[in-house]
Amino acid sequence: MKKLGWILPLLLLSSMPTSAEGIRNLNTYIGGGAGITKDHTLSKLYNETVTSGKLFAGMAYNSYSGIEASYVYLGSFANNQVKENALAFNVVAFVPLTDSIRMIVKGGIYYYKLDVSSVVTRDNDVTYGFGLKYNFDYRSALRGEWERYRNLGGSDVDMFSISYSYRFGLH
Repeated sequence: MKKLGWILPLLLLSSMPTSAEGIRNLNTYIGGGAGITKDHTLSKLYNETVTSGKLFAGMAYNSYSGIEASYVYLGSFANNQVKENALAFNVVAFVPLTDSIRMIVKGGIYYYKLDVSSVVTRDNDVTYGFGLKYNFDYRSALRGEWERYRNLGGSDVDMFSISYSYRFGLH
């Protein structure tokens, strides 16, 4: 998996518009949110769900698709003995349900840092998720999402979050 880890980011960069007009019309967005995380292995041992958070930035090619990068703090488990965070790169689809509501479907790759009692492990694997996005207006939106980070240190990790996003670009 490590050898293939840079393929998705390279594909995302190569698909960016190269003309000045294409760059000027990009719809970029930023956002952040908070939620809860469950590590499937650790929850069996410690029966805990922890607080998590994320920051993200994306670029929508049109009303239906885009790319997104995010930093995710997945939380501290087992009395702060286990800390998990990740950097993710996703392809995102926005499926219209109504004028204001869109379903979010995403998938990509993530790079993680797992700190277990000061022993740090770094690796990568795949991530995917879905959710709903409510657009207050052209610029502001609220998102509710479920995301899975597969095989983070040997365990699947689920994050449920609520986020706010702000869109730049031309209307």
